[in-house]
Amino acid sequence: MNPISTASGNSLPVRGVEKGFVVLVLILSMGAFQNLSIAGPIETQNMGMVGMQILWSILYLITLIFYFRNCDRPLQTIFIVSPIIVVVLVAAASTFWSQDQALTLRRSVALILTLVFGVYFASRFSRKDQLRLLAWALSVCIVFSFLFELFELNPSQGFPGWYGVFDIKNELGQTMVLSTLVFLFLKKIEPKYKVRANIGFVASVILLILSRAMTATVIFFSLLVLIPYLEWTFRKGKQRVFGGIAFLLVGGMSAGFYILTHLDEVTRLLGKDPALTGRLPLWIVSAIMALQRPWLGYGFSAFWLPNQTYMPRMWQLLSWMPPQAHNGILELWLEVGLIGTGVFLFAFAHYAVKALKLLRHHADPTAAWPASFLILFFLGNLTTAFFLVTNNVYFILYVALAASMCMKEDTASVFSRTFVPKPSHV
Repeated sequence: MNPISTASGNSLPVRGVEKGFVVLVLILSMGAFQNLSIAGPIETQNMGMVGMQILWSILYLITLIFYFRNCDRPLQTIFIVSPIIVVVLVAAASTFWSQDQALTLRRSVALILTLVFGVYFASRFSRKDQLRLLAWALSVCIVFSFLFELFELNPSQGFPGWYGVFDIKNELGQTMVLSTLVFLFLKKIEPKYKVRANIGFVASVILLILSRAMTATVIFFSLLVLIPYLEWTFRKGKQRVFGGIAFLLVGGMSAGFYILTHLDEVTRLLGKDPALTGRLPLWIVSAIMALQRPWLGYGFSAFWLPNQTYMPRMWQLLSWMPPQAHNGILELWLEVGLIGTGVFLFAFAHYAVKALKLLRHHADPTAAWPASFLILFFLGNLTTAFFLVTNNVYFILYVALAASMCMKEDTASVFSRTFVPKPSHV
C-alpha cells in the first residue's frame, strides 16, 4: 500500500515498527483472540483478567513512549478532544461514589489511556492511513476467523453460528460490519487495490452471514442504505439537506412505530422471539435499577459485579447472566447517571454535526468516513453497549475521528506550511 505519512506534519517519519504496533493494538481492541485461555468465562469478565491487564499495561506504556516521542505538542494535542475528555473525567469522578472504588479507578485510568491511544492514532496518521491500518488489522481477523472455524480451534458455546477469533458470535458479526465499512472506503481511496478491497468486503460479508448475528446483519443493510443517502443529500442544496433530514426522521419514527406495534411479526421475520433473546426484560430491569440512582449512577464499570447483593436476584429473574445492559444509553445511565449520559450525548451530537459538515463541504472520499462510523457507532449501541468502554476499538475510533476532524481545522496553518507548495513567481 501507499507509504504512510503523519497527520500533523511531524518531523519524525512513521516506521514499520510503529505501524505494526498500531495494528496489534487495533486487533486486540476488537476483542480478537480473547476466546483463548487468557480470557476466562464471559460472565466473570467484568471483574478483569490478570493476563489481559498486564498485556494492556505494556501496550499503553509503549503508546505513551511513541506519543510523547513522535507527536508535536502532545499535551496540547490531547485537549483537542476536550468534549470527550469531559466525559472521561465524569467517569473518573464516579470513583468517589462507586460501589467498587478500586475497580472504577483502575478502569478510569485505562479509559484515559484508551483516549490517549485514539489521539495518538489521529495525530500520527491521516484518515486515509487510519483506514489502511484498520484494513490490515481486520484482514488478520478475517483470515484467522476462517482458520479457527475450519480447524475447530474455537470451542463452541452451544449457540449456532461462527465465532471466528472472538468469544461470542455477536462480536464476530459486529466486527465484520465494521470491516465491510472499512473495505468499502478503502476501495474509494485506493483504486489500484480495488481487487484486494473487494476480496476483504466479500470475506467480511461471508463471515457476517456465517456468524448468524441478526442484529449485525440488520445494521449492515441499514448502513448500505443510509450512507449513500446521506452522501447524496448533504452534497446538494440546503433545501435538499433539510428535506432529506426531515424524510429520514419521519421514516425512522414510522419504522420504529411499526416495529413496536408489530413486534411479533418483525421478530419472527428476523428469527428472534418477541423478548429479543432476553434483551427486552433486561432493558426493563436495567431501567428500574437505574432509577434507584438516577443522577450519578453506580460508578463507571461498577454495576455488573457478581459480589453485589442485587446481581444474583437479577440473574435469577432474567434466567441468564448478562455482563452489560445490551444498550449503550442504559449502560451509561447505570454507570455515570443522567449527568454523565447527558454529557456523552452532547459530545456525540457535537461531533455528529462536525461530521455532517465535513461530508457536506468536502468531496474527498474519506470525508464521509466520520459520519458513516458515527452511524455504525450509534446503531451498534442499540442492542449492545460500547459507548464508553476501555481498550475498545469503537471508543478508539470515536476519539480518533473526533481528533482528526478538529486537527483539520485547528492545524490548517501547519498543513499549509508543511504540505502546500508555495506558488512560483515567473
